[in-house]
Amino acid sequence: MAEAHLAHQTSYTRTGKLNMLNRKPYRSKAQKALARNTASKGADGTHRSTAPVSFHRAPKQQVSA
Repeated sequence: MAEAHLAHQTSYTRTGKLNMLNRKPYRSKAQKALARNTASKGADGTHRSTAPVSFHRAPKQQVSA
């Protein structure tokens, strides 16, 4: 691969493993259903819900000996 393209690779394309520790919020199927049931329409026409979201677990801290 050309050197210019290496800078644009993701960790998935470099290692072949998905990084599940990205800490982005997500909702499970049950949380999505709760969000749909509790959503209210705002003044600007968007639906908002205060239903909980989950986060991927934080990476383990390495302990130096």
